[in-house]
Amino acid sequence: MNRDDILVCVADDIGIRTWLERTLDGMWPVEFVASSDLSRVSRLVEATGSRFVMVAADENDAEKALRIISALTKSREDLAVVSLTRRVSQDFLLRSMRAGARDCFIASSDGEEIRTRIQQFLKATPGPATAGSRPAAGGRHKITLVTSSSPVVDTRFFAQNLAFTTNKLFPEARILALDTSATDRHAFYLDSNNRVTLESLLQNPESLDQAMIETALEEYAPNLRLLAGKLSPEALSDDRNADLFIAVSQLMSMFDYIVVNVDPVVADFWVSAVGLHAKDLVMVIQPIVEHAHEARRQLDSWREHLTRDCRKSLVLDCYEKKGSPALGELERAVGIEYMGNLPLDWTSRLMSINAGLPLHKLPQRSSYQKQLESILKRYAAGENREGQHDVRRKLLRVG
Repeated sequence: MNRDDILVCVADDIGIRTWLERTLDGMWPVEFVASSDLSRVSRLVEATGSRFVMVAADENDAEKALRIISALTKSREDLAVVSLTRRVSQDFLLRSMRAGARDCFIASSDGEEIRTRIQQFLKATPGPATAGSRPAAGGRHKITLVTSSSPVVDTRFFAQNLAFTTNKLFPEARILALDTSATDRHAFYLDSNNRVTLESLLQNPESLDQAMIETALEEYAPNLRLLAGKLSPEALSDDRNADLFIAVSQLMSMFDYIVVNVDPVVADFWVSAVGLHAKDLVMVIQPIVEHAHEARRQLDSWREHLTRDCRKSLVLDCYEKKGSPALGELERAVGIEYMGNLPLDWTSRLMSINAGLPLHKLPQRSSYQKQLESILKRYAAGENREGQHDVRRKLLRVG
């Protein structure tokens, strides 16, 4: 999958969405959005930096599709827009062309033919001169998704300390730590309560800018801000994927690193919604065979939502050298490269969680913190030497 071109499809019909995903056969990532809100459609096109948009027409209300086609083509001359329909009539074909569509796809056409036509449009359509809304693959902006195959694994604690350690290693970088397990009172296990949450940002996307971030999200530490990211059931519906993609795209333009604790309960939604943005996906498991097998199943199911250059790394939590199975067996079972392991260190964890303080502010330096810093220091050194695209070969072997 190539992250350089993300396609956008405006469609309400689940059947058309399914047909299109099958037709594209993983050649390009595609973001779907409902037709009910034109401003949302426009924000998604901007957030993805897409050069190619398909607009599906409802047979009972073709006018809506025509209005969207017209608005999109007027907003950007370099944007290739095509109509998409289950069956075409000469009248609709002519009207869609007058609205600005460059072609009309029929949702029963041969898949190879559709893919060839899309390739031709992308080759003929230059990238926008000001496509700054989506960072380049090799740019500084970086999102790390931290999750697990089991809810008993405390990814929240790991992601919290990953953000603080990253802040320590890169003090000049702007870092956002986002917690999808946040409570009404706390983001992560910290004494922090900002006025704004991810839910409120999704409800008011126009308000999200640098001034709002600096005003509403105080710095917990220099250049480190926290954001509560627990979403309501309504915000977790498939129709809201586009809203989350847009919000994360906007946040990417304001921060150098974003660390997201993805609660395993909502991991499928988050990976499907923002997986295209992820430069790293960290799978944290305990050294339990059942965790390893479930992690592999999840990673296989997420493959279509992640780009090829997304590095997937395995971290073993609560690891004891004398235990079994062996590290190599767990790595082979999960199917991704091993990044490192962390000790249980239960006393330090409890002190940090109950005090609402990060580990490095405890009176004594913990073995957990030492191990995590060792992992990330050696990882960062390898990244700087080899470049971001070669990091996969430099993953840490700590054990």
